[in-house]
Parts: sequence; C-alpha cells; structure tokens
Amino acid sequence: MKYQQIEDHIYNEIIEAVEGSSANALWGFICRRILGTFVCYENRKQFFLSVMYCLMKEGRLKLASKGTFWEGTIEEQLETYSSRWPKDESRLFKADFQLIQDPQDGAVYYWAEGGFVWLYEDGFEEWT
Repeated sequence: MKYQQIEDHIYNEIIEAVEGSSANALWGFICRRILGTFVCYENRKQFFLSVMYCLMKEGRLKLASKGTFWEGTIEEQLETYSSRWPKDESRLFKADFQLIQDPQDGAVYYWAEGGFVWLYEDGFEEWT
C-alpha cells in the first residue's frame, strides 16, 4: 500500500481537531473538513490510512483491541485494518463509520476490530 504525502498545515489541522478522539472522529473530519464527500470513497479511505500511517510513524497513535496493542509493523497493521474496511460505502453505519449493518438481520457489527490509542509525550495513553 502506498501512503500519500500530507501537507504539514493539513496534518497539523487534523491533529488539532481529532487528537484523543476515535477513528470515527478522524473519518468524519477528513470527509467534512479536509476532502469533502465529493472525493471518491477509495481516495478518502487512502487519505485516512495515510494520516494513520503518519500518526503511527510519529509514535502518536497505536491500534489495539480488547486491551492489547496490535502486533506487527505499522504497514502490516494498516494492511489488516484496510482489508477489513467495507468495500461499499453504503454499508457504513451512519452513526459510526467503524460499524456496518447487516442488511438481512439489521444487526450492527464492528468491522474495524481495533480502536485508536493515542500516546502522549508524558506517557499517558488515551484509549478510544
């Protein structure tokens, strides 16, 4: 997977807006404030993953599930996250993009299977 270069002023705006928040907040901010919904779904997804990559490379963000950090390289973790991502945007649950609704039984499922953990310079970890 190739990650996009993100301009410093945009990257800083994203951090200021969503640091400490969930993946849903990052997705919403990217879709509404940075790229807009007119940008195709796949490009918004790639931009989102690129932001995650930068945050993880800087040591600001980790992925975790059930109290345990994901293992593997950043690239491997993002590949896992990306591979779980629904192919069809219409499947994303409106209340939280990390959820999908089964069209047959109406049940809601957590497709991401991992959340954000923000890491701060003082050692504090903020689990979302």
